[in-house]
Amino acid sequence: MKNVKIDEKSKFYTAVLLCVVLIGVAFFLGYRKLEDKANGLKNENGELESRIASLETYYLTEEQNKKDTEAMTIAIKDIFSKYEAEARFEDGIYEAFNLQRGSLGTLELNTIGFMTPFVVKGISGETVNNAQIEGYTEEINFRQFDVTYDGILTYEGLKSMVEEIANGKYNLAIGNMSYTITDSGFISGTSTLSFYSLEGAGCSYTKPPVENYQTGLDNLFGVNGTVLDRADAANADS
Repeated sequence: MKNVKIDEKSKFYTAVLLCVVLIGVAFFLGYRKLEDKANGLKNENGELESRIASLETYYLTEEQNKKDTEAMTIAIKDIFSKYEAEARFEDGIYEAFNLQRGSLGTLELNTIGFMTPFVVKGISGETVNNAQIEGYTEEINFRQFDVTYDGILTYEGLKSMVEEIANGKYNLAIGNMSYTITDSGFISGTSTLSFYSLEGAGCSYTKPPVENYQTGLDNLFGVNGTVLDRADAANADS
């Protein structure tokens, strides 16, 4: 077997070819790194462009946004102003006088029933504070207090009473009305009214305008007859 000798020129070509291959590999690897970096910069650039566009839109509409916010704040305060800070038992009792007057004087109440007040909808303190509306810094709760009125009245009186409920002093909703016609021509049944109040919104509470009765001058409970002691009552029954 003959020994193949590689002359100096062949060695040079081989070395050049090897360098070209190595440079090509290095270039390819470097290009890939640069390409990945370029893609990353492109994505970041896209995010920045989106952010700039968003800020530009906000800047262009800033004045309108301020006006909208002011209008919304006024609307919120107007809604809140229609509510009392709470609804109490005396409010339920005072409404009975309103119903009697509203029924054209025909309502004769048998009983008034009070339910336990409960929260219908709440707005967390965090949400209230994040809104940054002046005057509102704590949790806001819409509360409902149901009161039932059981009695008899005329049909015309009932219609007039409903009008009183709709247009009266209190923020009321009719939860339920159930009436039947009696043999005497009246209607007998129960109305459930819901009193609504707003807690935590800076609302005030107004006490019902019930005047104090002067002792001895008015028969507060409408009681007639003579008071008997136990001995007299026992003799009367025998």
